[in-house]
Amino acid sequence: MDWMYLFYFLLAGLIFWGARYAGRGEWNEEYTSLKQTKILQGVAALGIALHHMSQKTCAPWHPSAFVVHGMDPFIPMGYMLVGVFLFCSGLGLYKSLQSKPDYLKGFFRRRVLPIVIAFYLSEFLHTGVRLLMGEKMDLIKILWYLSGLHMANVNAWYAIVIPFFYLAFWAAFRFCKKEGTAIFWVFVFTLGYTVAGAFIDHQDDWWMRGEWWYNSIILFPLGLLFGKHEKRVTGFLKKGYWFWLIVSFAAFFLLFQQSEWLINNRWGYYGEWGDPLKVVHRLMSAGIQWLVAFIFVACGFLMMMKVRFGNKALAWLGTVTLDFYLIHGIFVELFGYNFLDISKSLYYIRKVPLYIAAVLACTVPAVILFRLIRTALTGCFLKKGGQGPKGSGEDGLTRKQRRKQRKAELAEKKERYGKVAVPVLASLLLLGVYLILPGRSNERVRVMNGLEFQIPEHFVRGYTDTRYVIWKYEGTDKKPATLILDAEIRDGKARHLKTAEEVLEACDWMTETELYVNSQGVRMARGFAEFPDGRERRYYIESKEAVILMCMKENEQYYNAKDCEEILLQVADSVRRVN
Repeated sequence: MDWMYLFYFLLAGLIFWGARYAGRGEWNEEYTSLKQTKILQGVAALGIALHHMSQKTCAPWHPSAFVVHGMDPFIPMGYMLVGVFLFCSGLGLYKSLQSKPDYLKGFFRRRVLPIVIAFYLSEFLHTGVRLLMGEKMDLIKILWYLSGLHMANVNAWYAIVIPFFYLAFWAAFRFCKKEGTAIFWVFVFTLGYTVAGAFIDHQDDWWMRGEWWYNSIILFPLGLLFGKHEKRVTGFLKKGYWFWLIVSFAAFFLLFQQSEWLINNRWGYYGEWGDPLKVVHRLMSAGIQWLVAFIFVACGFLMMMKVRFGNKALAWLGTVTLDFYLIHGIFVELFGYNFLDISKSLYYIRKVPLYIAAVLACTVPAVILFRLIRTALTGCFLKKGGQGPKGSGEDGLTRKQRRKQRKAELAEKKERYGKVAVPVLASLLLLGVYLILPGRSNERVRVMNGLEFQIPEHFVRGYTDTRYVIWKYEGTDKKPATLILDAEIRDGKARHLKTAEEVLEACDWMTETELYVNSQGVRMARGFAEFPDGRERRYYIESKEAVILMCMKENEQYYNAKDCEEILLQVADSVRRVN
């Protein structure tokens, strides 16, 4: 039995357990309430954890010996799930501004400072775990990590970015008399932030490490804009609800597939400073992913207009989203095939269902403990106090009133169509998982930096972007490893070198090096790079920009070294220059 089927079934059950369908002609009038948006954020937090687990188990950039499929649908979903947080943050800020007198007074102390405290507590914790796992650090490196400028918690970028957008919100609404003008300036700040991000290449040291820092950020001001026009938009959507629901789902799946193709084959986020179109391509890629993330969030809110989600597990997740987001990554790495590429993991769990269960089982108590410590530290800086009657929450209801409300909601459940809606919506979710699975291609011709590569038969293209492609062999007569073309050269070696001779002179990372020239006159340096799990055959091929790396891991435990060299030589001999 494939236990991943049970995982997806349980995931659908968790999301839709306790859901209540509003019935014909009726609506979930609280679909943008604090309670409902918190639940939505809880689902998104869980999804982000699964996204990071998928990146650790089946992402194509890992050595093929450690790739275990099963969570592939979650690999491309990270920016959409973060978009949920950003949209709900903008919406929540606007609604709080409207409902709470003098909301902007003490805003930094109440809304920004707790996030900053959580981030630095997370950095201290992750630095300690890195030390325990054997990362070599001197005092300077430890101080960099503790400062937060070098990130010990590689997943904590959201906790860095969102305080700046909170402050942009505060400044805009503090100094602009009109709400529309204030929202406009938040949009301007967002666009400026995105352009700045597009000028920064991928890197692993400082902030703004890659496109995920900005490819869904537009959802924050869109949340503000929706909050301002919520009644008008809701009324408009109710008039043609089923039409808009169907159109939004169809648009999401179609646009997602198109965006993946454009980013992987035409635009993309990769590129060096010598590429004059680099920033333009990054902005175009971010733009289409903004649209995908917006439609994804719109689908979620459209569903909530008719379905009231909620159960104790999701309600709890909704209250600890920040803590869950900052903590789960530790266990993603501790049980993965290695720990952050710096050491062996605590215990490698290869079976994906067990891996998911172990990560979540350890994350939950860790989140509870982390939240207790964070709350205590925050209490040292903030004065205790509240609004409304004793025991009231942010919705203004006392515990007794909330209990009565829940009883009334349960009584209404019998009159609803929840028993029908839940399986239907679960089926839609499973269908969406199937449709969002990244497709594969039998493309066997690739052009990079003015060179054309002919890929042999039985190789199926897997992960790809404009400067990085992998092909996996699906034939039966040979046993070659995964074939990789890397125009960016992501390990950094020979990244900026122009000629094969320069590679041969500089390469202290290869053995058995030699210059090879194919029948088309294309020159390349080749040799072997040694790794703990086997050696890698490498060809550094001259192109019009810099050398391109073509490689294949010759791990004799899994592959046939002779087949690997035969395939690589076949591709090397096929390379020709094109205009």
